[in-house]
Parts: sequence; C-alpha cells; structure tokens
Amino acid sequence: MEHTLMPTLDAPVLAPAPAAEPVTTPPAPPRAPLNILVVDDNPQSLLAMQAALADEDLTVLVAESGHAALELLLVHDDIVLALLDVQMPVMDGYTLAELMRGSERTRHVPIIFLTAGAREAQRMFRGYEAGAVDFLYKPVDPQVLDGKIKVFVDLHRQRQLLATKVAELERLARTNALMLAALSHDIREPLTVLMLNAEMMIRRSELPTLQKAGARMKAATTVLGRQVDHLVNLGRMPDGELKPVLARGDLARLVEQRLQVGVNQALLWVPCTFESEGDPMADFDARLVADAIDHLLLQAATHAGDAQITVYLDGTARRAIRLSLCFDLVLSDAAARYLFGAGKTVEGMTATQVGSGLQGPQDIARAHGGSLIGSSRQGHGTRFELMLPRGWSDI
Repeated sequence: MEHTLMPTLDAPVLAPAPAAEPVTTPPAPPRAPLNILVVDDNPQSLLAMQAALADEDLTVLVAESGHAALELLLVHDDIVLALLDVQMPVMDGYTLAELMRGSERTRHVPIIFLTAGAREAQRMFRGYEAGAVDFLYKPVDPQVLDGKIKVFVDLHRQRQLLATKVAELERLARTNALMLAALSHDIREPLTVLMLNAEMMIRRSELPTLQKAGARMKAATTVLGRQVDHLVNLGRMPDGELKPVLARGDLARLVEQRLQVGVNQALLWVPCTFESEGDPMADFDARLVADAIDHLLLQAATHAGDAQITVYLDGTARRAIRLSLCFDLVLSDAAARYLFGAGKTVEGMTATQVGSGLQGPQDIARAHGGSLIGSSRQGHGTRFELMLPRGWSDI
C-alpha cells in the first residue's frame, strides 16, 4: 500500500532554499603602463623599436637626440629602462648616460646601449663605465630584447610593490603609535585618580588595614603605570639600525660584572646596592646590553651625587625582565630635559620618552624589542627602567 505524507502543524513545509549566487571576485585595478625611453638619431630605427616594443603595459618614449631625451626625462618620472644609441651627433650615448647618472632624478634608470658599430672591447668597456647594464649590437634580436625588457619590467613592478608595502607598514606603525598614545592617556587619568585616593587612604585613615590596602593599591597602580609606559614606548617605530646577536644569558651575572668594573666603580660616590629576584635568564646581546648598563650607571652616578643608587633586577614575569636603577634625588629641570626629553608627563606617571642623554640605551632596548622609560619627581626620586623580552622560546 502506498502512503502519502501530508504536511501537519508539527511538520511545517520548508520552502526550497534559494540558489546561492556565485561569488565574484572584484577585478584587480588596471596597472599603469610603464615608460621605456628609446633614443636614436635614425627615425627608421625609432619606428622599428616602437613596433618591436608594442605592449599594452608599456609606453615607448622616443627621442631623436640627447637633448630631446633629457627633456623627456624631466617630464616623465616612471621610466623603467633607457635604450640609448651610442653614435649620435652633438651628444652621443655615452655623454647622455653620464648626464643621467649625474642626476638624482635619473640616477637609478637602467641603461642598455645599442650600436651598429664594430664589436670592440674598448667600446663596451666605455659603455659599462658610463653606467650601462648591457651592450647590444644592431640588428638586435627581438626575442633577446624582449627577454631583457621583461626582466627590468618585473624588477620595477617588484620594487613598486615593495615600496607600497613599506609605506603601508609605516602608516600602520604610525597609526598604532597614535592609538597607543591616546589609549595610554585615557588610562593614565584614572590611574592618577587611583594613585591620589590610595595616598589619601594611607595618610588619613587611622585603620592599619585600610593603610595597608592603600599601600597595595598605590604599588599596583605604579606598576600598571609603568606597564602602560613600556607599551607606548614599544609602539614607536624603531630609530636605530642595531642588529643584536641574541644568546641565552644570565642578566643578573652581567649586571654584577658591570658593577665590578673599575671604571664604573670610580664613577660612584658610594657603592651601589644590587638585588635580583626571579629568573635572570633571557635572550640578549651581552655586548650591547653591557653598553646600556654602563651608560645608565654613568648617568645615574652623574646626577645622584652622594645619594645611594639601588640596582634591582625583576625576573618574576614570564615574558619580560626588568632592570631598574633608582636614587632618591630629584633631577633639575635641565637634567630632566636632557635625560627624558621635553615632553610633559602626567602627575604620578613616568615619562614615555627619553632625551639625548639616554638615547643610546633606548636604541639598544628597542633593537632587542624592549623599552626604556624613566621618571624623576618629588617623593619618588629618579628611576631608569630597562625592559627586555625574555626570549621567543618563552612566549
């Protein structure tokens, strides 16, 4: 017996799904044609070259003399290649090539010499001395010429693509730095409020538990403020060209060694105190970081006078390790500008930039992917803090 399934209230009839529309990829924007300059005093040769180089991606610029070629070079920027005839009246190809190499605008335009003369080694040497990348004899094989032109066109396209990517990365880095700066400003304001309220709890409360809570809040706010400062500093584009050679090392041992160096001890009015907590191992360039430590010790000794300098290495964090140098004196305005730059800081927060006096250690920190910040204010003294990532293997 055949049974027919009828729709019920419990089993609603589902309408057939509409056919999915095919996904179309938007066409890529058309590429702008590239310019090739051909210079020859023979009009027939120019016509032949135009026919041989006919391509939708290329624009062939022709000139019957060196002077006409120079005028075209002043008008057109994007010239991929210049094909120059050697033997021309008034200004030959060698002279034109030397003028092109002497101008910043056309210095990097590749040059291929074309000549119907005899194959002489001296002629070729002079062409290469004038800045040519190749030397071809007429009549030129169209396939050989086409292959050489494709090489230069591809190289030019790749340079354009690379320049575009570099410009985009720089734009993103600047945008990132601006966003981090704006975010840090928005975070610093409530942190300042928390800092002030913690200070009030410590000073005005008579209950020891509230005083301890205020002290913990103040310490946590200070640490969070320094984290924000390092974040902003890391967001800035690197300035230096240092390329550290990273190796796993004991940063606490390196600090102890630098403190024992006779030159550094001679700088100090009183010996430094050094404390280390947590894991001191990290990936760093020992030579560069030693230079940074020496520089920080020099600046600390110069401005601390007979005040005690405390060096503290914090290795309790998993991903980063911090080295700080502190002393109780507050810097003068001139010294603060020299060490921390002219930027204004928010009360209770550290400085997110350094001046010329600390530029060397900052370059070393940034080359490692780290950061250097500092502060000097009443009630807290002066502090330099160098932060280095612990290493890729620990992330």
